[in-house]
Amino acid sequence: MRQERAELTRHTLTMAAARSFDRAGYQRTTLFEVSRAAAVSKGALSFHFGSKEELADTVRREACTRTCMATEQLREKDQPALQTLIDLTHLVAHQLAHDHLARAAVKLARELETPGDPEINPIACWRQVFTDVAREAEKDGTLRCEATAEAVAELSFCLVSGAHAEQTDKDVDIHQRLAAHWQLLLPGLVAHPGPGYLLNGGTEEDWSHSHPQPRREPTPAG
Repeated sequence: MRQERAELTRHTLTMAAARSFDRAGYQRTTLFEVSRAAAVSKGALSFHFGSKEELADTVRREACTRTCMATEQLREKDQPALQTLIDLTHLVAHQLAHDHLARAAVKLARELETPGDPEINPIACWRQVFTDVAREAEKDGTLRCEATAEAVAELSFCLVSGAHAEQTDKDVDIHQRLAAHWQLLLPGLVAHPGPGYLLNGGTEEDWSHSHPQPRREPTPAG
């Protein structure tokens, strides 16, 4: 029971720090603000985290861990690897739109000197999972032979980066925008014959609610 309380307190502090880092950035975030937001004493915060640097490190690591766990859940689905890659772009866009932890981790990675280790650098983490899944699509024959896994992974990362940049426009639905981009790109990526159809809007209900009808993949030329 004591260990569970300690883990809960640590998680509460981590999320409070993420919200503060997301809102104010690293320099303007104080340990006092984090402890107050978490309703945890400064002494308890000091017990779990020796410094603000350690808090920032934990936020970045936790964000990467969440991405890896969500990625594994997507990869367990019985579907083409290219569909999983599409899903991953929607997953990351969803995280950046709704998850303080993901946004804080990106902000910290840009504000602080962050190694390229995908276990602590969220940008490196996303690039890694995109590349891994694109290689699976390359192996299962979904991708055209000239569409290398590295190029497709970089394309996916650019799609997410663009979607994130457009989030300041309240009228833009990032998932609709991603779906439209995939609609245009898939004919040039998919080997012939490809799978019967791919859901450009992703397979998760949170993302695909605005795309209820499966979009049939256009048959690529060649």
